[in-house]
Amino acid sequence: MNFFISLTHACQLRCSYCYAGDKFSRAIDLATLDSAIDFILSKAHNSFSLGFFGGEPLLEWEKLQYATQKLEELASAKGIKFSKTLTTNGLLLCKEKLNWLKEHNFYLVISIDGNSKMHNRHRVYPNKKGSFMEVEGAVLRAVEVFNAERFTTVTVVTPQNISNLSDSIKYLHQELGAKRTRVSVDYFASWGDDTSTILQEFKRLKEYILECYRKNIDVYVDIIDDKIKAHIEDSCYECRFGEFKIGIAPSGNLYPCERLIGEDTEELAIGDVKKGFNSKALANIVASRGNRNIECQECAYKSRCINSCGCTNYILTGDIALTGATVCFFQKLFIDSADEVANILYNEKNSLFLSKFY
Repeated sequence: MNFFISLTHACQLRCSYCYAGDKFSRAIDLATLDSAIDFILSKAHNSFSLGFFGGEPLLEWEKLQYATQKLEELASAKGIKFSKTLTTNGLLLCKEKLNWLKEHNFYLVISIDGNSKMHNRHRVYPNKKGSFMEVEGAVLRAVEVFNAERFTTVTVVTPQNISNLSDSIKYLHQELGAKRTRVSVDYFASWGDDTSTILQEFKRLKEYILECYRKNIDVYVDIIDDKIKAHIEDSCYECRFGEFKIGIAPSGNLYPCERLIGEDTEELAIGDVKKGFNSKALANIVASRGNRNIECQECAYKSRCINSCGCTNYILTGDIALTGATVCFFQKLFIDSADEVANILYNEKNSLFLSKFY
């Protein structure tokens, strides 16, 4: 199973697209954290994954260390293996913390939207000052300390910053040395009907990726790489909402996805760490998930699309099994872009592409 512990609702930033709600100062207490650890181990079998997030998890650094070391000790005694991920805004990510995280074999995720123009459009302090300089420094330190395969950046794309997307990914790769990039679309923004800027940016992005392969430079952009892999492996995306992915709020409440904790209103809570799952609530979630859009059922893109992502659907349409037009547009764009890149490189018999995917 995949578990995510939200250590606090607090955060130093006020990113305009954040799905986590108001940044009030409520952190998980040690008693609840101990209960969360016990709950995780009671549900884990041979292995599990654990992610720390918030809010900003590094605001609760000592609790992160405490939970990590306790789980390492207890899981080892039970013969259970687990992987660890930290998702952070990077503002508190000093060399000392990076070395500790590396020592404990964390996979590191830093939120940086790209170059200064793209990043500072949304990722700002309460006084509206941009956070780019501080986060850029964190990325540079992470690149120095972490292996490239154990570290990724996350870029959120919005109608206001998408014109900087291709330049930003190039900046992250070439200037900062961050070779792995995840692109997260703000599906809940008002995108409008004019798609010219979006299409132009994806044309430029495809050109950049092709250029990298032709120069034998390996680069990972999830919306391209993952869609190529899904086609080759004939894999079908399936959201295991509430079954194999559990978010734990600072209060101890359980949610079917960490993205639905928000301000912890309990609307979609499925239990708590002390009492365990609310079997009725969990059964309702599992029975309701999937995709019920009529237009999706015969769509050629269905098996490579996130149309069944419960948290995205719920926030977008109010129903975990109904997706929206924005998801449809971008998923088709991702898949078409990935296929175009893959077809060109395959026909060119590009050695890096072939060795990476085949």
